[in-house]
Amino acid sequence: MSLINTLENKLGRFAIPGLVNILAGFQVVVWVMSKLKPEFGGFIELNRSAVLNGQLWRLVTWVFVPPADHPIWLFFAVMLLTMMGRGLEEAWGAFRLNLYIFGGMASIVIGAMIFNCDALGIPLYSTILFAFAVFFPNYEFLLFFILPLKVKWIAALGGAMLFLTILDTPEARLPIIFSLLNFLIAFGPGFLKGASQRAVVAERKNRFTSATRPPDSFLHKCEVCGKTELDDPQLDFRVNAEGHDICQVCRAKK
Repeated sequence: MSLINTLENKLGRFAIPGLVNILAGFQVVVWVMSKLKPEFGGFIELNRSAVLNGQLWRLVTWVFVPPADHPIWLFFAVMLLTMMGRGLEEAWGAFRLNLYIFGGMASIVIGAMIFNCDALGIPLYSTILFAFAVFFPNYEFLLFFILPLKVKWIAALGGAMLFLTILDTPEARLPIIFSLLNFLIAFGPGFLKGASQRAVVAERKNRFTSATRPPDSFLHKCEVCGKTELDDPQLDFRVNAEGHDICQVCRAKK
């Protein structure tokens, strides 16, 4: 059993359901209070000097700073945030989503304190967008309620903008990397494993196609049942972590 599964079994009852919705609601509250008292926003932002002088609440309250000042853009941001939060909680469960959010908050705070930079909620919400794009890459947003746009392209654009920032602003490189740690930890190993498996399959296909193929030769052979694509052309094969082919029938039995 993995460490996360163990933690979920022991601590899952403490998870906060609808955490992203709660964060979005506080953003609206902070936006209203900032309009009533303009200095309020500066009182809750993460500021290294202020934290070192004892204003410890800033280590948490910065996440409530709204991502937009104009009410229309705030409406869109809150609407998208709550929608993505619901989707991630359905896909992940409340505990894992809590772990992802709190882990992202912690890594951003650590980066801000080490490198003496401001921490805003935007990097954290970018990682929520990236996670949502991994689970639901073909989900379509209606931009301005008119233009359909798949979330994977929105996430790709956001990633490209962060990459350009890293290239153009050297002092922002490490803070941005820290702000993405929760995403890199959650999805990085899966991406590397998938890339490794795809490389194994591509290399095997290249070897196979470059050689003369006898009439009874095969490309895939199930490690469990021994069947090949010659036995059943409709069989779908996948490469497991050990580099062996497993057919769809044997995968379903696991």
